[in-house]
Amino acid sequence: MEVAKGVHRLTRGVCNFYLIEDGGKLVLVDAGAPGDWKLFVATVGQLGRQLGDLDAILLTHAHSDHTGFAERGRTEAGSRVWVHSADETVAKTGKEPGNDGKIGSYLFKAEFYRTVFSLVRRGAWKILPIAELSTFGDGEVIDVPGRPRVVHAPGHTAGTSGLILEDRRIALTGDSLVTRNPLTGRVGPQIMPSAFNQNTEQALGSLDRLEGIAADVVLPGHGEPWTDGMADAVRVAKAAGRS
Repeated sequence: MEVAKGVHRLTRGVCNFYLIEDGGKLVLVDAGAPGDWKLFVATVGQLGRQLGDLDAILLTHAHSDHTGFAERGRTEAGSRVWVHSADETVAKTGKEPGNDGKIGSYLFKAEFYRTVFSLVRRGAWKILPIAELSTFGDGEVIDVPGRPRVVHAPGHTAGTSGLILEDRRIALTGDSLVTRNPLTGRVGPQIMPSAFNQNTEQALGSLDRLEGIAADVVLPGHGEPWTDGMADAVRVAKAAGRS
């Protein structure tokens, strides 16, 4: 689905990833689950493009439902893969640190089982290590088509970042701000549930880093696009608090 001119949302449920067209090239923001490769290839073909048009894969953070098929994209499309330097080791090794919430508190939620089933079925039970990575840092404008600016918003992971397409007034927030809770089913702007965060208090605090971004459209890693602007999304997320 084209969610903004030249920006396409790809999803098979639970997690989103995005394909950006710019100057005859493509940039992928996040790489879904490993089993989402066929959806990606089909979308590229529907756009009249080829795999060789994929210039870069930008990861908002290193979790298995976002690193997905990044290594396959690197080897088969010849694309560079980028991630924040604080998540580089996790993306390369597949070894994730622990989170500050307990998964057991969500076991009575139907959404928990829908999410787990969907991700496991598509191979997202662990990170597939990425052999070669480029890294970015806070405030950097990445030298790829679309020239997104990085806003480091840690808490979900150490390197969680938003990517801002300033000329299009679009913010791709990954899991720093989502519009559907994948464990409870709650909709609306919010941070991720504690069981998926390395540091939930830090994740809440990082909303302040997003608040001043001049974006009309917010494209999250989970849930529907938010079209009432970043400031309103942050206000609602702060009011929602932790889960």
